Amino acid sequence: MTSDFSLAEDAGHLLYTFLCTFPYIILILFSFKGHWRFRKSITFLISALEIIMQMSIFMIRKYLLNGSTGPFWAIFSNVLDVIFIYVAIKDHPGKLAFALIMISNLGTFIIMLAKCLESFFFPEQSNEWYNFTYHPFIVLVLIVVLPVIYRLVFRDFVSTPSAYEPYTFTGDGKKVWNAWRYLWLVPVLFYLMWMQFYYGGGRTTLENAKDPMNVLYLFFIDAGSVLVYRIIINATNLYERHLLLLAENHANSIQRLSYESLNIRLENLRKTRHDLRHHVAFLKQIRNSGDISALDELINEYTETNNLDQPIFFCENETVNIVLAYYSEIAYENNIPFSVKADIPEETFVEKKDLSVIFGNILENASDACREVEGERFIDLVATYRTAPDGKHSFMLSVKNNYATEPVRNENDVFCSTKHEGNGIGVSSVQSIAQKYDGVSSFMPKEGIFSVSLILYEK
Repeated sequence: MTSDFSLAEDAGHLLYTFLCTFPYIILILFSFKGHWRFRKSITFLISALEIIMQMSIFMIRKYLLNGSTGPFWAIFSNVLDVIFIYVAIKDHPGKLAFALIMISNLGTFIIMLAKCLESFFFPEQSNEWYNFTYHPFIVLVLIVVLPVIYRLVFRDFVSTPSAYEPYTFTGDGKKVWNAWRYLWLVPVLFYLMWMQFYYGGGRTTLENAKDPMNVLYLFFIDAGSVLVYRIIINATNLYERHLLLLAENHANSIQRLSYESLNIRLENLRKTRHDLRHHVAFLKQIRNSGDISALDELINEYTETNNLDQPIFFCENETVNIVLAYYSEIAYENNIPFSVKADIPEETFVEKKDLSVIFGNILENASDACREVEGERFIDLVATYRTAPDGKHSFMLSVKNNYATEPVRNENDVFCSTKHEGNGIGVSSVQSIAQKYDGVSSFMPKEGIFSVSLILYEK
C-alpha cells in the first residue's frame, strides 16, 4: 500500500512538473517562430530534453539524494530554463531574459490560482501540493490564461526584427542603445514585489496559495504587470519600426540619386542618337572640303560630351546596376579608373534596400577617398553570387581603392566620419547588414589601399 502511494505521489509530482514546463515551451516557441536557432527537429529535441531534465530533478532528489531539499534545486531548475531559451531561440539577450522572467511571474500566478480553486472544491486533498485533484485545475487555468497572455503580451513580441547587438545605427549614423538591454529589469521588479509578499508573511507556500485574498493580491500585481508589458512592447515595436524607416529612407535616398543619374545618362544617349544624323552630314562636308583640323575638333567634342567609354550595364540585378552606373559616372567625372566585375542575378536573398545601402555606402566612401589622391587613382570592385551544394546561396563583395588621408578610428575601434562629428555612417550600416545575414565584413586600410570584404549567407 505504501509503495502504491509512493508511486502515485511520484506520478503526481512528475505530471505537475510537466504541466509547469510543456505549455510554456510551446508558448515561447510559437511566439518566437522565425527566430529559432536550429531547424525544427533539433529544436523539438532540445525542448524534449528540457522537459525530461526538469522532470528528472524530482527523481534525482528523491532516489539518489535521499529527498534532498533546499534553494539549490530551484536555482538549478531556473538555470535549465535559461539554458533552454538561449540555446533554442536567437534574439537579443535582454528580450529573451524579459520573456523568461515574465513567464516565470505569470506561471506562478497560474499554479497559485489553480491551488486556490482546488481548495474550494477539494479542501482535504488540497492540503497536498501534488494530489491528482490539483492537475485538472492547472489545465483549466492554463486553457483560460495562456491565450490571454499570448494575445496581450506575446502576439506582437517579435513583430519587428530586433538587433542582436547592444546598439544599432539610425539612417544618419547615430548610435542608439538597444532598449532590451535594460527592459528585462522591469519583470525583475515585479518578481521581487511578488517574492517579498509571498515569502515575507511568515506562512508556508501552501497556506498562501489557499488564501483567496493572497491570490487576489497576486492577480492585481500580475494584471498591472501585463499592462506595463503591453505598453513596453508597443513602445519598442514603434521605436524599432522608426529605426527601420530611417534605414529605408537612407537606402531610398541612395537609390533616388542612382535613378536620377541613370535617367540623365539615358537622356544624353537619346540626344546623341538624335543628333547623330547632323554629325554625319557635317562629316560629309569635312570630307568634301578636306579640312582635317575640323574633323579632329568634332571628334574630341563628341567623345568629351557623350562619355562613350562609360558602360551602362554591369550586372543583371537592377538595383546593383543602377548604383554601379551612378558611381561609374562619379568616377569618370573625377578621373578615377573604375573596374567592375559583378555577377549578380536579378533575384537574390538579399533585400534590394540592403543591396543599395551596401554598394552605395562603400562606393561613396571609396569615391570620396579617391578624390583626395594626387596622381593615380583607382576603384576595383568584384561581386559574386554563388550557390552551395545544399541549395543555399552566398553573396560576396570585394572593393579596393586608394586614399590619401589615413582613416581614423575612435577608442571603440570604429571609423570616424570625415564629413561630420562622430562615427562614420557607411561602415556601420554595412556591418549591421552583415550581421543581419549572419555574414562577416572586413574594413582594412593598409599602405594607402583601403580594402573592404563582405560575405552574406542565405538563412
